[in-house]
Amino acid sequence: MRSWAILLGGLLVWAAHFFALYGIGEFAGASGGSRAYVLVLSALALLFDGLLARRLLPLARADDFTRWRTGVALGGIAVSALAVVWQALPALIA
Repeated sequence: MRSWAILLGGLLVWAAHFFALYGIGEFAGASGGSRAYVLVLSALALLFDGLLARRLLPLARADDFTRWRTGVALGGIAVSALAVVWQALPALIA
């Protein structure tokens, strides 16, 4: 179970961010307050991604399976961070 949590940690952050932004878009509309919520949620998601990456980096010097698992998890975190920025960008530009 721990391996799944490590592998999917970044993608779970992305999913939570996506659903939160969907809720903001559905219920708050395109107001100035909703843009502030998007900014705060995106910053929190990027912070969580950074914390996950920081926690996984020391595991990169372990045995082969742990190195593989850490590499895949860091790739998922990178995808998550890119997706969070990509999803928040339209709300922050408009």
